[in-house]
Amino acid sequence: MIRRIITAALLTCATALAQAPTPTKPLAFEVVSIRPDKSGSMGMSWSTTPDGYRVNGQSIWQTILIAYFPQGDSYWSTAGRITGMRTWPAWLSQPYSINAKVSGADLAEWQKQGAALDKKPILREMLQTMLADRCHLVAHRVPGPPVNGFSLEVSKRGPRLAASKPNEVYPQGAKLASGGVMVPPHIGDKWLLRFYGTTMADFADYLSKNSIGHPVQDHTGLTGRYNFVVSWVDDPDSKRPEGVISMDDPDVLSHYDIEGLGLRLAPIKLPAETLVIDHIEKPSDN
Repeated sequence: MIRRIITAALLTCATALAQAPTPTKPLAFEVVSIRPDKSGSMGMSWSTTPDGYRVNGQSIWQTILIAYFPQGDSYWSTAGRITGMRTWPAWLSQPYSINAKVSGADLAEWQKQGAALDKKPILREMLQTMLADRCHLVAHRVPGPPVNGFSLEVSKRGPRLAASKPNEVYPQGAKLASGGVMVPPHIGDKWLLRFYGTTMADFADYLSKNSIGHPVQDHTGLTGRYNFVVSWVDDPDSKRPEGVISMDDPDVLSHYDIEGLGLRLAPIKLPAETLVIDHIEKPSDN
C-alpha cells in the first residue's frame, strides 16, 4: 500500500514537471556592434531598418530611455525617470554607433512592428537584452513622480473637423502612426499644419512630441479619421520667426490653435515609472 502511494506521488510530480511551462529566452538581436562614435553626429532614434536597428551618435543613456519607456520622449525630459547611481559615469552620455541585426527566425515579426515606439515591443525587448548582455545592466521599476500633461478633449461647442473620405488619396507629407499624413508649411508661407486622414490619437501624439516634456493623451472619444488645419498663435512680444518655439517657453502648446478645431487641452497629472539602475558597466568590446 505504501509503495503504491509513493509510486502515485512520483507519477504526479513527474506529470507536473512535464506540464510546467518551459521558460522562454528573451528576444535578442543575432549580431550586435556597439562602438564609440567620433563622427560628431547626434541621434536618438527608434526607427528600425527592415532587418535590424542602426543609429549613429546615440548615447547609452538615450538607448536605455528608448528600451524602457515606450510612452516616448515627452516622458523622458521630466525629472526622476532614471535613478539609482550616486555618480553617473561620463561614458553614459557619450555617443555610440549601434548596428544590430535580427535573426531570420524573428524577421517576419520584426517587420510587423508599427512606427510609434509603443508599437515596437520587439525592438524594446531586444534593446533590453542587448543592454543586459553588453553593459551588464541590472535594473528594476518603481512608481515615479507623476508627469504634468494634458488631456485632449472636445470643447463645449463641438469639434470642427472634416471627416476623411473613404479611399481618399492624401498629399505627400510626414507619415503618422495610424496612416495619416501631416503636411508642414512651405518656406515663406504662412505657418499652417495640414493634417489628412488623422486620428485624434495621432494628433495627441504629435502634440506630445512638440510639447517639450508635457505628454498629451486623447480623451476626445472621436474614433474617425479627419482632415483639418492647425494655425499658429504667435506671442505678440516674440521676436522669433513664426513657428519657432523657444526651449524655455513655459506653454509651448498655447501656440497651436487647438480651440479653432473645437477641441481643448485640459491639464492633468499622468502616472509614470522610474527605472532604478542597480548595476551597469561600459559596453563590452565587440
